[in-house]
Amino acid sequence: MKKIYTILLALILFGQYAIGQHLVSAEYKGSKTQSDLIFQFFNPDFKNGVDYYKVVYETKDLDGQATQVSGLMVIPDNLDKKYPLACYQHGTSSSDDDVPSRLNQESNLPIALGGMGYVVVAPDYLGLGDSPGVHPYVHAASEAWVAVDFFRAAKEYAADNDVFLNEQVFVTGYSQGGHSAMALHRMLEQELSDEFQVAAAAPMSGPYSVSGVMNDLITSGEVYGFPGYLINTFISYQEVYGNIYGSIEEAFKASYVPVIQQFANDEIGLGEMNSALIGLLNANENAVVPLKLLTDGFANAILSQPDHPANVATAANDTYEWAPNAPTRLYYCMADEQVPFENSTLAETTMSDLGTADVQAIDVNSNAGHAGCVLPAVLKVIDFFNGIQVLEDAPVSTRKVIASALGLYPNPATDQVFLKNFPADGELRLFDMNGKMKMATTIQKGDNQLFLNELNKGMYIIEIIGTDKIWTDKLMVD
Repeated sequence: MKKIYTILLALILFGQYAIGQHLVSAEYKGSKTQSDLIFQFFNPDFKNGVDYYKVVYETKDLDGQATQVSGLMVIPDNLDKKYPLACYQHGTSSSDDDVPSRLNQESNLPIALGGMGYVVVAPDYLGLGDSPGVHPYVHAASEAWVAVDFFRAAKEYAADNDVFLNEQVFVTGYSQGGHSAMALHRMLEQELSDEFQVAAAAPMSGPYSVSGVMNDLITSGEVYGFPGYLINTFISYQEVYGNIYGSIEEAFKASYVPVIQQFANDEIGLGEMNSALIGLLNANENAVVPLKLLTDGFANAILSQPDHPANVATAANDTYEWAPNAPTRLYYCMADEQVPFENSTLAETTMSDLGTADVQAIDVNSNAGHAGCVLPAVLKVIDFFNGIQVLEDAPVSTRKVIASALGLYPNPATDQVFLKNFPADGELRLFDMNGKMKMATTIQKGDNQLFLNELNKGMYIIEIIGTDKIWTDKLMVD
């Protein structure tokens, strides 16, 4: 049976759930049963299945103005427990649509974490997914505040949908997401400890030392196969601070300007730009040396002036020079060719020196590169989090369940069904007889029309959740 829904409602928002100060909409995208997860990930330890949603929510942009961003929210399908909140921060995106809310390959990681008994949010970040404009790459502050506001949106959704949360918060992420996770952890502990209690954090293979380890790698004059990261960082910080360079032509050599300008204009993605730069560097320099992208004047200024705006910006976005209170693990792989392992070991040493009682940098596979490090690192994160996780029984809902005919007609139905004179606003969910949710949307008091053309024939259960009542009924699709 197809794992999508296309309920279209006359008179209301199409396929969305709108409520709250931060939450704009939560669009049901699919589900996986516990058995699905066990089969997909070859792991018998999953506690539950999951439902997952594309969420649009309110946050702020770089100017402090209200804006909307997107992300993926994963909710356990067993609502008899009180679950911790968790955030998965994603790695570097090759394009604007290479994000969790679009169900990219990396979205499997927050989905898997949700199957372990967590309500998981995975932000797309500013400038990616539904968010317009330039993505502020490795910009610690926005990576953190976008995730914080997603936590708030998830809490709003949970409060209105009988999803019960406990006080625990877990934070993780891979690659750029490791940097983002560290930035989020720092903000939660240093600025928002009254609102969020971090139980544990586990960044993975992140560039925590932007001004040190990563800067040294890029400016060393050595071969490095990912020149697009350098450009992405400079374009990002120019967008954030406005003073990194006077013009693209001032910063980058003429032969590279056209492709860099295309990226800056959001005409091509990071992956396409990186491939183009590799070809150009090999043709012009006989080697992929990112430093050669820079004009001599710009490169010399950065290398000789500690207070150059580029150096100030990278230092402002380091995320390791602080002392976490929550247990922290920094998972990495010694052979990582994209993000040197020294990012993690430097962070461990610095945090320990600053007084952190429980921080460890752990090499999960000495021979694995950046891509090969993902699986062993994620498995370590799950083991670490599960050792701290608390699951409690949820309270019994105070909503009165009313099992009665809703007045659906026709019933049986083929392509559409009508719900007339419904007494209240609510959220409608439709489940197959195996308990798998197939549709979710809002309805309004009064008359509603549902289109069912994407459903297979069979019996379904309709549940409508109102403020103080839950209505249920059966629907036959012929």
